[in-house]
Amino acid sequence: MFSFFKSRDGAEKKDGGLRVWLIVLGAAAGIALLLFGSYSNKSEDTAVNSPYSPSEDELVLYQSYLEERVKALCESVDGVSGVTAVVTLSGGFEQIYATEISEDGEEYVIIGSGSSAEALFLSRAAPEIAGIGIVCRGGNNASVKQELTALVSATFHISSNRIYITEAQK
Repeated sequence: MFSFFKSRDGAEKKDGGLRVWLIVLGAAAGIALLLFGSYSNKSEDTAVNSPYSPSEDELVLYQSYLEERVKALCESVDGVSGVTAVVTLSGGFEQIYATEISEDGEEYVIIGSGSSAEALFLSRAAPEIAGIGIVCRGGNNASVKQELTALVSATFHISSNRIYITEAQK
């Protein structure tokens, strides 16, 4: 039988060869874990959006969602058709973190320690609606304008001076 180690007197050491193979296999496994472990972490970091950094796409999707809601709401009113709605947002999503008040003032609640220390994330608030523009058939009728303004104002909690309604081209 082949062996890596022989004693001085020429006798084979059976457990010595096994140890070398275990060391070689352990080193290879360790190198493989280092290489593939760091590779998979990098791909996960880029693929998953953190709640701390909403993407621009999320803002556009939210704006489109609001516009579709305004359109569907307005089209359900008698005398209104062919609705086009534009929603303008002020700012973006706001991250809300836990804070505590001390004698020195207000401070963020920090969890973890050292390099893993971070503020305690509570939630994310949607951006405020700055204004809504509605173009529709029936938009010149004063009673329709008043009804749509009141409906949109109450639904989205914005003042009526931030809503503009006009007649669509024929």
